[in-house]
This record gives sequence, structure tokens and C-alpha cells, in this order.
Amino acid sequence: MHSNSDKPNNGSDGLAVPAQQERAAHGDDLGTKPSNTVPSTSINHSTTQILRSGVDSLYLSYRGEMHPAMAIKLTALKRLAQSDQDSKSAIAQLPVGDQILEVLGHGRPPYTYVLVDGWFRLEIAKARAKLLPMAYCKIASSVLTALGPHSSVDALNTVVDAIGKRDGQPNVSRIDICVDFTTDQPLDQLLENEFVTKARSFSRHTVARQFSGFSFSAGSCTSARMYNKTLEIISKNRPRPDLELQWRQNGWDGVQDVWRLEFQFRRESLAAFDLVPYQQAVSALKDLWVYATENWIRHTLPSITDRTQSRWPTTPFWKVIQSAEWDKPTSEPLSRLYPDKGRSPSDKYLFVNGLSTLTSFAAREGFDSPEQAVRAYLKAAINFHDKREDDVGIDFSNYFRQKVENKRRSYNIAQNHPLDEGLHPADKAVAREYRKRSGGE
Repeated sequence: MHSNSDKPNNGSDGLAVPAQQERAAHGDDLGTKPSNTVPSTSINHSTTQILRSGVDSLYLSYRGEMHPAMAIKLTALKRLAQSDQDSKSAIAQLPVGDQILEVLGHGRPPYTYVLVDGWFRLEIAKARAKLLPMAYCKIASSVLTALGPHSSVDALNTVVDAIGKRDGQPNVSRIDICVDFTTDQPLDQLLENEFVTKARSFSRHTVARQFSGFSFSAGSCTSARMYNKTLEIISKNRPRPDLELQWRQNGWDGVQDVWRLEFQFRRESLAAFDLVPYQQAVSALKDLWVYATENWIRHTLPSITDRTQSRWPTTPFWKVIQSAEWDKPTSEPLSRLYPDKGRSPSDKYLFVNGLSTLTSFAAREGFDSPEQAVRAYLKAAINFHDKREDDVGIDFSNYFRQKVENKRRSYNIAQNHPLDEGLHPADKAVAREYRKRSGGE
């Protein structure tokens, strides 16, 4: 589907890019033919309110060279993570400042190492991998929501700097920008032919048989989604108090459904606008929004007399969406909702899912009292593990401690230490390698 024309806007109206580059980046097709379908008249009488705008996803790549000592350390940590001994895998951690990243026992080709915590996921190339960025990184949505892109990237830079020497600013591999809003417009009644767009595909979605939104050109270099954000939060059981705080600050009543319009720009699209460097991309959020909502897709009132789509009037609902501000600060700092750098499980996971084993034991043993069941369960567990100590070489207390330490590693809660409290095996590997290189071994 085509919008307006291939000629891009200029200046304050949006981003300028040669038409042939634009087609290459976005894969435009000839568009949906005009239809005589009459759109809903309620469009002209709906009330739409913008609640927030922001960056929801940000993927960055860093050129540079890994520190020699870090290459040795990460190799040793990855081997520890691969161990089937909890005492070894539990110490596969990389502390950087007040962050404790878990080092996984596998890479993700073509990247050799993967490091994760509650804020970041870093994929690191092996040393001297000339054709790859040193690091490919994702910033968590909760961090971007609370801190904004600049502070989030500053924090990520600190971690990347501990791993290697980076060459200048990072490049953007993908950025998702979004606007959250409420509306009286019945979005489930919007029709495909009412959207004038460059998207190759149009899909409607439901969750539990309830209309949940649309997706446009999914999987392409440029794509979009308009979906019920509150429904998503409820259906996935992932509370977002950070989002709800910002929504309430901007007039949300806590009841009406909040919808999100989100555009995803991949590197190929950003390259057409010369916006691959991070600073350029994040400085052009408003221009990207103008381009996306005016040139890439528009919701219109189709005309039964004018077959030229570029002349179809934009609906009042969409004009409000187009007017979203991108330099407006939040009215209250989100420090009290500062995102956790760890990945601790929720209370529901602990106290609902976690009771499964205990209730199974209570049912098997005939307990009705939770207090009696807990005491009996612990006693039975101790007896079970102590009986198999001769086979596995570890009693219940040490077994329990090692499992706890492995959970700490997975949750990025605390740094674990070797059993002998001596030098960490990864540090030993670094020292051993330097002795070799200096002729000491």
C-alpha cells in the first residue's frame, strides 16, 4: 500500500531521503486499491489522549577490540558456566561496578560469549574478530522507560568499556519508538483500506478471542504495531508499574485501555536516513515519528469519488497520534521505580508456582497443616540427600548452598566466590597466561 507519494517530506515535515533509497529500505509495493467502503463516522467524534512517547527497544553494536585479559577471563568463565558442578557454574559471573552479569555457557553465533543481567544482554565476539562488532547489545525496556535512552546508553557504555576499547559511539541495529494513548475510537472497527501505507502486509490480532490490535509489514526493515498495551500486560501477567506511573502523570484514569502505536526501524531503514550512529538516531526521534505517521502510514477517510489516496483526509484520531511530543520530560522522576539490575523471580512465581512441590509432598504424606508439611518436608529432604552423600560426595547443607549460589548467579543478585575462597579460576587463567607470555612457564 502506498501513502502520499514516494517523494519524502523535507525540513520540519520529516526526514528527507532519495525515493529509490526509501524503496530499497522499506520494500514498498503498489498498495491497496481504493475502496468504496464507508468508514465509521465515530472517527470524527472520538477523544484521543497521548500519555507518553519513548524508546521501547534499543539494540546497539560497538566496534572495538576486547581487552586481552578480558578475552582470557571470558573464556574461563564460559567454561565454568558449562560445568555440571554447581560449585563451578555458580561463579561464572562478571562484576562491573554494581552490576553482576551472568556469563552463559554458550554463545550465539557468530558471537562467542553472552552476558546478561536485568538491564542488558551483551553478545561479545571473540578477540580479533575483524568482521564483527566487538559487542552487540540489547537494553531492557524497563531501563529505557525509567532512565530514557541517554542514561541507559551511558550505563551500557560503562559495561562495554570494562570489556574492551570501543571505537567511538555505538551504532543502532534496531530502535523501536512508541506512543501510548487512550481513545474512544473503536479501533476494532478500523478497516485495512482506511490505512494509506507503504506496508506490505496487514494483520489483525486477538488474545483470548479479544481484539488486541494490528501489525503492519511484520519482519520488514520498517514495521509497525498498534496494540492494546494493558491487555498485553494482563495476559502476560507482567505488571509494569513504571509505565502506569507515567500514564497516570499524564491523565490516565487507571481504567480505560491504553493502546500503543510502535514503529520498529532496523539498521537498513536507518541507513537510508543516515541515522545509524546512536547520537544521530536518538536526536531524530521526532523526525522519525513524523516520517512514520505521515509518510509510512496514515489513517484516512477514504473517498468514494477521489481515487488518489494521497488526497484522502487524515482522521482526527490519527492527527492526535501524529502530534505526539518527543522532547517532553516526565513530570516526576522515576527513581522510586528504578529498575532492578537483577532478575529476581516474582512473588507469584515463588509463592504460587513454588508451592507445587510442597503441596505434592503434603498430599502424598497426608498433611493438611502447612506448618507440619514444611517441617516434615525439610526433614525428609535432609535424610534423602544425606543418604546419597556417598554417591554424589555432598551432604544436604552443601547441596542447598550450591543451589542457592547458582540461583544468585541466574538472578544477578550477589557475587559468589570459589569454595576455597582463593583466587577466582578466571583470574588464575589470566595470571597463568601472562606468566606464559613473559616466559615464566
